[in-house]
Amino acid sequence: MGRGPILEAAARNQLPLAIHVGGTNGHPSTAGGWPSYYLEEHHSVSETMQSTVVSLIFEGVFDRFPDLRVIIMEGGVGWVPSLTARMDRNWARHRSEVPHVKRPPSEYMKENVYLTTQPMEEPARPAQLIDLFERIGWDRLLFSTDYPHWDFDDPRLAFRAPLTDAQRHQLLFGNARKVYSRLG
Repeated sequence: MGRGPILEAAARNQLPLAIHVGGTNGHPSTAGGWPSYYLEEHHSVSETMQSTVVSLIFEGVFDRFPDLRVIIMEGGVGWVPSLTARMDRNWARHRSEVPHVKRPPSEYMKENVYLTTQPMEEPARPAQLIDLFERIGWDRLLFSTDYPHWDFDDPRLAFRAPLTDAQRHQLLFGNARKVYSRLG
């Protein structure tokens, strides 16, 4: 993933690159092969997004293109803290394998990667969602609905957690404006 002309063009033109996976392209969408049910394929999206983030970081994309902004779309966000911690730990142990990766992976996540909230993970206790957003970083999250699909997240109902007006504004508008404000 690290040497493509699309990455170079996005960085050169200061365009955010939005990545969305899904559908079939001749390859099974899960590590276990072709899914038998929609539920399997739906859950495999977050696995694919994790692989994409790992590839971007360890292939050195953000070292080559330090101003590149990548938006991971519709892969959920619940996996981000554990993946980031695991990447940091493994990078510290195996840095000699990827000498082109100059900083801990968590730093690239905080500076180059944005995530959309859909599909919204709604924990049983709403406060856990606030904790998750705190761990990821409020400035990294952009609301998305996936409308008009049947399982879309309605912006009026998506956050059962008690958000402040500032947090709601940041998620629904402010972060997207910041990411896309560098455009023309």
